[in-house]
Amino acid sequence: MTAPPLRLRALHVRRPHGVRGELRVEPLGGDASRFEPGLRLWSEGEPAVGYTVAASRPAPEGDVLLTLREVSSRDDAERLRGAYLCVEGDERRNLGSDEWFVWELVGLRVVTTEGDPVGIVDDVEEYPEQEVLVVRRASGGDVRVPMVRAHVAGVDVEAGIITVVPWPEDEA
Repeated sequence: MTAPPLRLRALHVRRPHGVRGELRVEPLGGDASRFEPGLRLWSEGEPAVGYTVAASRPAPEGDVLLTLREVSSRDDAERLRGAYLCVEGDERRNLGSDEWFVWELVGLRVVTTEGDPVGIVDDVEEYPEQEVLVVRRASGGDVRVPMVRAHVAGVDVEAGIITVVPWPEDEA
């Protein structure tokens, strides 16, 4: 299992909203209520720049309109277009029982329901429908496994194992 990062991406800045520095952002999990006034956000990269949430409210299509104390003009907001803002690891959102952070899954062993080894999780790709595990096979090459119940029978982060249901193309 990979060690937890010091900071986790919390949102993607889509664009400025209005002329006073408000931002239209896409939350990376959770909703507008997660971005409470006083929450500290950090830019990616070095040196990281800190921002403090002043206000947030829901916007159409699951977005959030976000006001940061340090961003007071459209020009300031424009400089953040396309950026990811992060939270400290201890400020990460609470996950549901069937949710995991990517860093928790990378490095886990993948086995079939019969106990046959498949490989090691190398990455998790995001698609509109679901996330997909990228599993590096010991014999070489990768296999992709959709993170849906039909393919993933169980995830045990503590034991370091993901159990998958064998798929027809591998049963030949």
